[in-house]
This record gives sequence, C-alpha cells and structure tokens, in this order.
Amino acid sequence: MKLKEGSYENLITNELQQDMNLATDNGLVCRKEDIDNAEAPSMLTEHISRIIHNRLTADDLTSEERTDFVNRLIDFLEEDAEEKIADERQMLAAVVSSQKEAALRATKTDIVRPLTGFRTSSLFTGGNSEIPLNSEILRDIQSADRIYLIVSFLKLSGVNLIFDELKKFCSHPDHKLQIITTTYCGATEAKAVERLASLPNTEIRISYNSTVERLHAKSYIFERNSGFSTAFIGSSNLSKSAQTDGLEWNIRVTNVENPHIIKTALATFNLYWNSSNFEDFRIGGIEKLHKELAIERQPKEMHIGLLTKYAILPHQKKILDKLTVERDNGIKRNLIVAATGTGKTVISAFDYKNFQAQHPNKSKLLFVAHRQEILKQALYTYRSVLRDANFGDIWVGNQKPSNGIDHLFVSIQTFNSRFDEIFSMLSDDYYQYIVIDECHHSVADSYRQILSHFSPELLIGLTATPERMDGESLLPDFCGMISAEIRLPDALNAGLLTPFQYLCISDNTDLTDEDLMLGNKYIATKLTEKLCNSERVGLIIDRLRYYLPDETKCKTLGFCSTKEHARYMSEQFRNYGLKADYLTSDKGDEREILNKKLAKGEINYLFVVDIFNEGVDIPEVDTVLFLRPTESLTIFLQQLGRGLRLSPGKQLLTVFDFVAQLNKKYDFTSRFRSLMVRQDKSVIDQVKNGFTLLPQGCAIHMEEKAQQYVLDNIKAAIYNKRRLIQELRSYDHVPTLKEFIDNNGQDVRLIYKNGCWTSLKLEAGLCKYTDDWNTQRYEKGLSNLTHINSVAYLHFILRTIDNLDSLSFEGENDNIFATMLYYTLYIDKIGKTGFRTREEAISTLRDYPLFVKEIRELCEYLIYQISNKTFAVGEGMPSMLEQYGCYTREEVFTIFGRQTIDKRMQGSVAGVFKIEELNTELFFVTLNKSEKDFSPSTQYNDYVVSEKQFHWQSQNTDSHQHSGSRFVNQQINKKKFLLFVREYKRDGFGNTCPFFCFGLVDYIS
Repeated sequence: MKLKEGSYENLITNELQQDMNLATDNGLVCRKEDIDNAEAPSMLTEHISRIIHNRLTADDLTSEERTDFVNRLIDFLEEDAEEKIADERQMLAAVVSSQKEAALRATKTDIVRPLTGFRTSSLFTGGNSEIPLNSEILRDIQSADRIYLIVSFLKLSGVNLIFDELKKFCSHPDHKLQIITTTYCGATEAKAVERLASLPNTEIRISYNSTVERLHAKSYIFERNSGFSTAFIGSSNLSKSAQTDGLEWNIRVTNVENPHIIKTALATFNLYWNSSNFEDFRIGGIEKLHKELAIERQPKEMHIGLLTKYAILPHQKKILDKLTVERDNGIKRNLIVAATGTGKTVISAFDYKNFQAQHPNKSKLLFVAHRQEILKQALYTYRSVLRDANFGDIWVGNQKPSNGIDHLFVSIQTFNSRFDEIFSMLSDDYYQYIVIDECHHSVADSYRQILSHFSPELLIGLTATPERMDGESLLPDFCGMISAEIRLPDALNAGLLTPFQYLCISDNTDLTDEDLMLGNKYIATKLTEKLCNSERVGLIIDRLRYYLPDETKCKTLGFCSTKEHARYMSEQFRNYGLKADYLTSDKGDEREILNKKLAKGEINYLFVVDIFNEGVDIPEVDTVLFLRPTESLTIFLQQLGRGLRLSPGKQLLTVFDFVAQLNKKYDFTSRFRSLMVRQDKSVIDQVKNGFTLLPQGCAIHMEEKAQQYVLDNIKAAIYNKRRLIQELRSYDHVPTLKEFIDNNGQDVRLIYKNGCWTSLKLEAGLCKYTDDWNTQRYEKGLSNLTHINSVAYLHFILRTIDNLDSLSFEGENDNIFATMLYYTLYIDKIGKTGFRTREEAISTLRDYPLFVKEIRELCEYLIYQISNKTFAVGEGMPSMLEQYGCYTREEVFTIFGRQTIDKRMQGSVAGVFKIEELNTELFFVTLNKSEKDFSPSTQYNDYVVSEKQFHWQSQNTDSHQHSGSRFVNQQINKKKFLLFVREYKRDGFGNTCPFFCFGLVDYIS
C-alpha cells in the first residue's frame, strides 16, 4: 500500500518495509520505535488474527474450505514471507514529510501522540489519577485527518478548551471538521456555534426540532488516513464541566481493537449528517439559531408563527407513495388509518398539493370535520403546506366564509343545516377533492348527504380507527379497503409518539373456562364477575407502587370490561387513598370535566370501558392499565394510543398489562407483533429472549409467570398448517384468498409456507383435484409469486391465464415475463419438464382450473398490497426492469438473458455479476450478512446513507481489491453499476428473500 502521512502502530512486515522504502524514496521519513515487550503478545495476536480473518472471509471459499483451512492451520502454520515479522522487530510510529522531519529535529521535539496510544481502547471516568479527558482530546486532534463531533449541546466554555488546536487543525487544506448538535432545551450557546463556524473547512448541522429528534449522543471521532482512527463515546458534551470537572464516563475506542465500533460510529454520524432533520447552520445563520434557542428556553407551549414549514417525514412519504399506486390502479376513494398525532392532516395536505399541481384549474376542496378545533388546525396546516396564508376559509357556527366556498373547511353540523339552501344546489362534481376527518363518524346519517350528493375525483377518509362507533364498516364507502396505514413502530421511530415501557404483570386470575367464551370472545358480564375481586385489586395496587416512581402523581387510564367493572375499580382505588373516578356512557355529561381533571392531575386514575377508543384525547396520560383481555387488535392499538400522544414534560408511557391464565382461543401473537419493527420475525423468540425488535426508546418487560402464560398461549394459537385448515373448515362458504387473509390478519407468505392456497382448501375439504406431476409443481412453485410488486408483470399473468387457449407472446417484455412465469410454475428448464415449448407448458394450466383461480386471486391480492410506485430503470437497461421492483436473483438473470427456457442459472453466484454486452455490473447486496438479527462485525459494511447515497464495501478478495479502478474511472470507461439490495438472506417464514432494484448508481468515493 502507498503510505500516507500520519500516525501508525503497525508491525513492520517485509511488505510494509517495501512500502516504507518507497515512501523514503518519495521524500518521506518513516519513524520507527522498538516494540515494548509487554505489548508484544497482543500485537502479535492481532497480526496473525488479521491474516487468518482475511483468508477466512474471502468470498470464493465454501464453508467446507474454511473448515479445512482451519484444520490445516492447526496441524501446521503455513508461512507467508510477506507477512513474516522483519528482522528489526520494530514498530512504524509515523510517516511525515521531509520538511516536517527537519523541523522536528531542529526543535528537538517529537510528534504529539495520544498517551493512550492507537491500539488499545481506554475508559475515562474523570478520576483524579487518570489522564484528563480534554488533554487526550487535544492530542487526538493533532494527529487526525478528519474530525466528527456529535453532541447534544455546545458551550463556549468547552469550545475554548480545544479551539486553538481546532484552529491549527482546520488551517490544513486537506482536513475536515464536521459537527452535529441541537437546540434541545436551549442549552447550546450561540456564541460557541458561531466561533466554531468561523473556522475554515468546518461544517455544522443543527437539529432545531427537539420534539422529534431527541439527540443525546456524545461522540468525538478522529479519522486518520493511516487507518488508526479513534473515537470518544460517552457522556460528555462540549462544555468545560463535562470535559474537566464532572464525573463523566467516556470510552476511547480504537480502530485496531474495535473496528466495528468505529465503523458504526462513522456510519451513524453519516446517516445523521445526511438526514433532513439536521439543517446546515449556514442556511438560517446565527439569526435562526438565536430565534430557535429563545423558543426552546421559553415554557413549553405552542409557538405558532404565521405559517409552519412542514417537511414530509419518511412514514408520511410511504403513505403518499401508496396513494399514488392506489390511484394508478383506479382506486379513487382512499381511507387512511393512523394513530392520533402522526400527521394524518399533513398527509392529506401534501396529497392535495400534488393534486392541485396536476389539476390547477379543477381542484376545489371540501374538508369536513365535526369539531371547530379540528377545522382551525386543518386550515392552518393546509395553508402552511401550500405556503399560502390566504388559502381556504372556515364555515362553522357563526363564522362564515369570506372568500367563497371553493376551498371550504366546514363542520358537518353547518353542512347539514345549509344543505338545502347551499350545497344541494351544487353539481355532484363541484368539489374535486373531499376530505372527511375522523371519518368513523361517516356512518351517521349526518354524513350520508356528503357521500350521496357529491362524486369527487378523490375522496379521502382520515381516521385513527377503522371501526365505526356503531359497529358498521367504513370500508364500503372506500372501495372496500384501507388504502394506507401508518404502522405504530414507524410513528414511534419517527418520534411522533411517546416511547412506551410495556410491563406484563403476572395475574393469577383463571380465565381458561369455556363458559366465559362466546365463540372467540369473552362474555363481558361473566368476565367482570371474575375480574372484580379484592385480591386482584391488591395485586394491581402493589404493582403500581413497585413500578411507578409515585403512584399518586401519575395520570392513568384504566380499560375495563364493563361499566360495573369501571365503577368497581374506581371505588376500590379510592379505598386505597388514591384519587380515582370512572367514565362511562351513563356519565357523558361529565366527560369534559373528568378529562380536564385527569389532565391537570386533580384525579390520577380514570377507569373507562370503550368510550376512550374514539374521539377523546388527553395527551397528558402517562400510564395505561389493561385490566381485561382485549381480543380486537384494533381496540388494543386504540387504547394503547390514548397514552402515546406527545405532551410537554412527558418522557415515557408506562403500560401495565395484567396477564392472566387465558383461554386457548385468545391470541397474544398479533398484539406483540404489532409493536415489532420486523413483523415477520418469531414472536415466541422475542418473548423468550427479550424483545430486540421494538421501536427506538421502547421496552417490554415480562414477569416470570406472565411470560410463561404468554408463551403457552402463543404456542397453542400458532398458525401452523393444522390451524389454517381448521380456520378454513369454519367457513360456511369457500372464501377467497384475500377474504381469508384479511379475516385472520395473516401474512400471505404463511399460506404459501404450507403448500399453496388450493392445496390447503383441498385438505380442508373445500375443493377436489387429482394429484399429479403438474399439481405438485404448482403447489411448490406458486409461492415464488408472493414477492412480486410489478403491476406490469402481475397484469401480464392475469392476461395470460385469461387466454390459455391461444397463447402468443409478442415483444421483449412479454417474452421475458413468460419465461419468468414458466420457471415459477415448473421450476426447471424445458428439457427436464417434458414440454416441447414454453407456450405448451403454460397453456397446460387450462386443465387445472382451481390453480388458475388461485393465480388470479393471488395476483389481484398482490396488486392490492402494492405500496410503492416503481419506475423504469432506463439508460439502456431492459425495459421491463423496474426501479424499486422486487426480484429473485433468478428473475434478474432472466431479465438480462442469462437464464433462458433452455438454460437455468443454478448454484451460488458472487455478489457482483457482469453483463459484458451492456458494459454493466450487477451488485447483489445483503445488508445483514448474518443469520442473526444483529451482527456488529458486519452491520455497517453496506448500508443506506440517505435517499441518494449507498455505502457499499467491495468484496474481500484480492481480485476485487485490485480492480477498484473500474469504479474510480467510471466516467472514462462508461461502466454502469446496477444495485440490488435485500435486508436479510431469509425472511421470518424461512423463504430466501428477494432483492429490491435500487437502480443505477454512480461512484462517489
């Protein structure tokens, strides 16, 4: 390798000695030191470990070859002359220019090196006998090439300690300083930011939104060209007290000892740096910083300017993309379901903005809600998103519109009272875009006039619950489906909701008796008889005292089975000296009073039945009690959501779930799966081993007996093949695939893990067919369709099965699609299937109408499920290949002509595959290389940096390491690189994961 100026701690090998000689020939001076005898064992171990690791991680080795290598190594250590320790037995300490060497000799000084070195990690605890943290940071600055600081706040007192060294550092033209900080609590000092920003080669990015981005990281990363990077990670912000006086703990990590930690730190910093949540300080300058700090230092209350600048958050963009796909498929009545506080109105405003841009002269808007407060906030939101302070008008009560009714925000009460006079006179297409907020009210007669009179181009329904108050379904008004949902984990990760601590409490109550059940649900009155007992109340009080900091200062909602249960709990809590009340439909006139009492802390416990599932929000609620088993996942999420609203000073929602011995028909699986970031992973594994797949800041703790109850229940309720067949037999008709999946809340992949849909119906006695070679292929092969998200390919399949008697594939796209479909159905190349042609093979489906029906139902379901829009990759790529399309590796090879009807690609294929005739290389990347959910050593080899950047680590083989010029010289050689990415090798159902086509990529660095 070509040695660069910088600090090193390398054993001098024969190969390194050659590089040192070359550096000396180029005018550099290589400074050497004797190896300390006490350090020799660890250095030699690291050296031989690296050699072995490089050999074992070569991509061209099979598992057997790796094992053979280790066994041979044990028998005999293979010598490598280039890696032998040189006779001098010294250590390379630095590489410097000849001018710097002369200056060092003239001044009789040495290169400043950190006292803790570059190889071994160290812990700084602020003790008197230790090296001061700030002094070691100063030494690290002097040997770094790039510095990255990430701290919650910057203080001038801390900046003063290191500013002179940073000034020297930044004066070097090749050096770079990047800083990330926040305005959280107003703790950052503007003068500190301004002083750092004055340095050359320095950039600062700031999070001004502390309600969403709760940045508490403190890290000082020093990257070196020599590879000997280091980082301080711990508790110290950039202030004098944190750097010198406080009992702060910080670990100094070295790249030699913990390369995966340095890699993770750099990658995470890079992710933050490229996030839209951190704004370049230069954009708003010191004026914006002063303004934001002033706001943060004020008491926490709503600060509303003329207009708020909204940015589309990732979870909201997913919804907008999904709506685009829905409309492309002809679905113009869209129901959006999302928890309160996740920005449903913002989504509708951005959607309307897109609609208005496409239809500038035909975009009249009607926004309907049942409360004045909702209308005011909605109008403000739309004006902010559209950047038009004069947009729209409100009509509610005595407040009448002054600018006409073309963009109207109206209460349902006003709409109905003025319907005959005003709205009935308008044509049915007068409004092209109609929004019904809290549309679970739309069943009421008061809303029917809107839905029956108007026929808008787009109808949007917004709700936190898809279940209406009267039990009727919302779906008939919205094409029979929910268009898009904001998943709870996504909202929590976006910082839009309060993180939760979920406590599963052991409850000895026995609820296993069949007499308590009617079908799959508990009978509320019988359940109440079991739940209302003093022993159980004593347990509840005991657990509240144990887990809460102060059970007399919380703001708690307790969800009960019946009115009697709510009344009983309220009385019992008061008997224990706690301030409690209950709210049922019988006390509707007290609703607002009790709401305010709970919000203000005048009562600490409010027991309710289902009244709080809809309509009423108390953001101050910080504790939720699940006092009865809740069968409905929707109701469970609604009740949990009552405590997830953000509120000033509220850091955490504490959830108490009292887990009793439940009937085997009760299923915990969907409840816990709904809280997991990855919903295809085993819930049983998570319960057994601790929940590792929760949103940021969230935790689930299970008491021992509660954990066993949950495990026993989940095992009894697992949807294996036998359970699926039992569910199918319970129908009084033959359900469609979509009907069955929707009714049971299952993933389509679960169906195809157990054969196929038709074979399941056969075993359930719902259909009959004769088993033969073709049916066996179909039963095995149809699962290969479940990942498809290409509308074009799915429509091709539907057209094909409609024309099995006269198949003819014309054009490149249809021919490629036909080959893909052939391999899905028959798995092997044409010579091994007994068919003469591809057309003959596919047309054979006409003899199997049940499987044709299944293919139709599956394709229609997959089209319904598509959530992201795909685009042509273009630039000389096959026309049927779509960016963001989902493909198996074999499908990609079919698209590029490497797999044909006569030739099947088999065996493992390296991560890079060349398509010579297109001067293109295909990159197949798996982000998580390990079969485990988390692998620190490989976590940040490959990762998404931002929406437009991807970090890819080239393969660990000499041939790839020495061909990096093809990337660097991309502009010259005109090579194209096409990126295919998947997160895991296998999904939670045991299937090999397909790849998403990210599109063509260009080399940056």
